[in-house]
Amino acid sequence: MSKKMNRNQGMRFAAWLLVLSLVGSGCGAGGQVRPQEAENETEAVQGSQNPPKTGALHTYYFFEEDGIALSSGKRFLYADWEPVEFDVICMDPTCNHLTEGCSARSLSREGELANDFCLIYGDRLIILHTVREGQSETLSEEGAETIVSESRDVYSTEVYEADLDGSNRRKKASFPGAIDTPAMGHGAVLADGKLYFGGPTRQRDRYENDIYGGAMKSWSWTSHALYCLDLEEYTLETFAVTEDAEGIGYMYQFYEYEGMIYAVISNFNNGVDCAIWYRIDPASGGCEEICRFDSNTVPGLARFEGAIGNTVYYTYEDSNKTLYARDIAAGAEEREIMTVDGEDRQVIAFILDGQILFQTDRCYEGENRMTEYAVLDKDGNLLDTIRYDEYITFGDVIGDKILYYATFSDCDWWWAYKEDLADLPEKGVGIGYYNGAMHDSLSH
Repeated sequence: MSKKMNRNQGMRFAAWLLVLSLVGSGCGAGGQVRPQEAENETEAVQGSQNPPKTGALHTYYFFEEDGIALSSGKRFLYADWEPVEFDVICMDPTCNHLTEGCSARSLSREGELANDFCLIYGDRLIILHTVREGQSETLSEEGAETIVSESRDVYSTEVYEADLDGSNRRKKASFPGAIDTPAMGHGAVLADGKLYFGGPTRQRDRYENDIYGGAMKSWSWTSHALYCLDLEEYTLETFAVTEDAEGIGYMYQFYEYEGMIYAVISNFNNGVDCAIWYRIDPASGGCEEICRFDSNTVPGLARFEGAIGNTVYYTYEDSNKTLYARDIAAGAEEREIMTVDGEDRQVIAFILDGQILFQTDRCYEGENRMTEYAVLDKDGNLLDTIRYDEYITFGDVIGDKILYYATFSDCDWWWAYKEDLADLPEKGVGIGYYNGAMHDSLSH
């Protein structure tokens, strides 16, 4: 299968999502750090013996230890890690993959929400199909001078198990709520046979319309939750269930550090500046709120950058010049880790195996492009310096592989073994477009 990279396609989409992914997610600042159990005040992490994640969803790709599953909205594709060449999963040589009977087709049909995504678990293909049901209702009485109406989108998920080529599909579970979008970076995490993701259960819009020509008023609310789907038993746990939170446009992002799952719910839209950070222990099933930020906190909005032990790392949205750290323990003080200089500079940081990669220099342009990273310990002490002859930023880690972006090179996503961290431009393997859906040549 030919896989020549075309950077002109989807460039604007990729740039928008890249900003969201590189700086993490979250909002608010100077927010409260909520107390957990007393053992969190020690350096030990309760979940440090939990198995690390084995898969993660980023911009339509589901990266796993053995390969990469891909959901384009219409079809499911797959590639090995080397070489990375995506093909539809249908094995019928006579199929054109354009009809509904093709085993690679998603369950979303024309006009439906195209939020389906898939992953490989054992010898099975697991498909999560999002269902959205629209409802509307007039709330005002007949003859009223102000017409009050409400529209609702109610979400649910259907889970299917299939053979690896997508055939022989069996519905295994269904539940209220669904993933917000598979287009987001850090959209889901697979760890110890459990899939963690988040999204809405219901979105409501209410309208008041004065029949004599007054201005129409409107309000919006979102009900949402975090989900944990057991892929062995197809049972579901929900965390952080929230009813009628103000606004729409929430983001739900998931990270894994030292066997613990971190979930970030945030919203920057419609004046709803808020973020709540949770930590989930897969072994105990416990979910604790560890930080909360909103538009009333100072000094500004905060973005999650990662965790080492019981310490979370973050930046402030207003300046984004300094990487900060704070222990999860109640009453812990914020401390500075490292600061960048220059009006056009901002913090780019990545947590890797208990160390911090902090970008200290970069150039985007042509043959002169480069990136320099300081390697820091958890307290900000310099351990090493790495320089690349490419503009490189980091995405995630899956097993022994590190995922990264080589912006303005011949493709967006790349991977290399962690042991080759210092030699990424020489050892890296190209994956392709930032927007994974672009690999489906039948869609465009």
